[in-house]
Amino acid sequence: MAGNRTIIRTVCPAPCYDACGALAEVEGGRLVGLRGDPEHRTTRGTLCPRGDRHVARVYHKERLLQPHVRKGARGSGTFEPVSWGEAIERIATALSKLAREQDPRALCYYGGSGPTGVMGQFGPLFLAYYGGYSSFFGDLCMHAGMEAVRLTFGTLECHPPEDLVQSRMAVLWGKNAAVTSPHQMAFLREARERGTRLACIDPRRTATAEECDLHLAPHPGTDGFLANAVAHVLIEEELFDRAFVGAHVLGFEAYSSMVRQYEPKKAEKVCGLPAADIREFARAYAAAKPAHMSVGFGVQRYRNGGQTIRALAALPSMTGNIGVAGGGFDFFNQAAFLTRPYPFAVPAPARVRQLGPVSRLGRLILNAKLPPVRAAIFERVNPMAQAPFSPTIHYALAGLDFVCVIDQFLTDTARRADVVLPAKSAFEETDLHPGPWHGILQLKPRCIEPPGEVKTEQEIYALLAEAMGYPTEDYELAPEAIFERVLPAGLSPKRLSRQPFDRHGSGHIPFADRRFPTPSGKIEILSHAAEVSWRVDPLPFYSPPKESAANDPERFKKFPLHLLTPKSAGRQCSQWGNDDALNPPGGGGGLALHPEDAAERSVAAGQRVRVFNDRGEVKVPARLDGGIRRGVVALDSGTWISRDGYSVNVLTQDDTTDLGYGAGFFDCLVQVEPA
Repeated sequence: MAGNRTIIRTVCPAPCYDACGALAEVEGGRLVGLRGDPEHRTTRGTLCPRGDRHVARVYHKERLLQPHVRKGARGSGTFEPVSWGEAIERIATALSKLAREQDPRALCYYGGSGPTGVMGQFGPLFLAYYGGYSSFFGDLCMHAGMEAVRLTFGTLECHPPEDLVQSRMAVLWGKNAAVTSPHQMAFLREARERGTRLACIDPRRTATAEECDLHLAPHPGTDGFLANAVAHVLIEEELFDRAFVGAHVLGFEAYSSMVRQYEPKKAEKVCGLPAADIREFARAYAAAKPAHMSVGFGVQRYRNGGQTIRALAALPSMTGNIGVAGGGFDFFNQAAFLTRPYPFAVPAPARVRQLGPVSRLGRLILNAKLPPVRAAIFERVNPMAQAPFSPTIHYALAGLDFVCVIDQFLTDTARRADVVLPAKSAFEETDLHPGPWHGILQLKPRCIEPPGEVKTEQEIYALLAEAMGYPTEDYELAPEAIFERVLPAGLSPKRLSRQPFDRHGSGHIPFADRRFPTPSGKIEILSHAAEVSWRVDPLPFYSPPKESAANDPERFKKFPLHLLTPKSAGRQCSQWGNDDALNPPGGGGGLALHPEDAAERSVAAGQRVRVFNDRGEVKVPARLDGGIRRGVVALDSGTWISRDGYSVNVLTQDDTTDLGYGAGFFDCLVQVEPA
């Protein structure tokens, strides 16, 4: 404590890869500062640009401080403030009528991850007493890749960030770490200073690619073919680790036969890369022992995404880079996800109807029968901005009898609600926060009281439970008492309050004992589980993206440009989308396209263009970028229609991935013309 200012050790609450340790500065009951924790072994005293704007977000002028109800037509954004009593009564009346006249499963519930934790379980608790609801399975972010890694290695772990300095080569495949994981990028820079060679594989010359020694820019969605072509070279030139493969890899003989067809000359046509460059990369990767590979989430946002990740995972497996310091295959780390997911006991299981994969949210609500969906509750999520094929969500919400949204701001989804309840910020509630990269579980203490009439989800659902006549005992529990129910033996809230729980520590090397929790006990390049569970080939065969010249030539003739919708430095999904300092109104950088593609369409730099396909269109400024490969355009995701005038997801399709029920955002063809 300095003067009247208190320093509280906490964690950045964004649902982000880095999960940064932070120090919150509180003075007079207000959050006045947030900075990186210098004692946190990965954050090391710095935050990203979004983290630096947390204080501004907590006290943003547009933050909702009391309940609101709709006055005008749905989607008009016309609301008026009401008391909590009136808001709760409206919700309880609507839900009671729905259950009485139709079926509890006519209510759709969708809770997202922005941010979530153990304290995000009160919605399902309330709905268990309600008698049921409809929901979704799958994920919009990384489930295809997670399932692919699980099938290959049996579990998901990452090497400690500090281990990167032991790598002779670090490959960033489809990952723009400089933007999406700046702390990982800091470790990569240190490794490069010590002699580690950095390679980036990405259709765009990103900020990360600019700092790498080698950059390959394949056609979008052809990464699986490229990985198999690299494997072809490794086997043809006997650059693989024969002893490691013989002892620890299942299916290598069949895999070797498969990759014979993926010749670099064929890859030259499919991937758009010179065969010589593919061979050079394969030889460099094989020679650089140990070699590390870190894979971004964008690689698996195609219909072929799961098989692509399996193909990538085969490369460190066949070169003996698994279970060694400086090696590894990093995608997601489950080491800190120690809690049992549901801390409450309910009298009977709720009748939960799974409508289908969440990537098809709008379509599933529209098509639900017996009973049809007539009402919805959304919390910690903004599907109008973040889910694919957003026009279907617009029409789905427009046709419902009742919509309730719990959020800090009047987002595009909240603007389509009947009742909007003000949500707490993560600094206004105690929770647990696992790190999906470094694997550290951190306690996030309440730093300040919620402003205005804002309530936590625990308090919100307690009011709803009371209004509906449900038991309220679980809503009265202190967060620490809830944590005791879900934490494993030997780990307590008190221990976490003293220091984060680092399950493995900086010296841990995943699979150093060569034990793999797969059915065979080996790395499964050949996975019968993939074949049985997902009806894909047990080997990582390549199939072209759904929307591509190879798979749909007629569509490609009409829409010959491949659209990528990457994350930006100024937004976490759609969070911070209304922060003017990070994201100037209008959407920011505009559409990136190659100068030659622009010239073919008579498009000049800064000119407003129409980006369209048969699903929708957006109009944005053109940004000429010689670092993006020809035939590819890119437009950042996360904008708000109500603020920026467009959402890129009017263009994306809602198909699912081959594994994990993920979303194929990047499987998207468009055309561009002057607006």
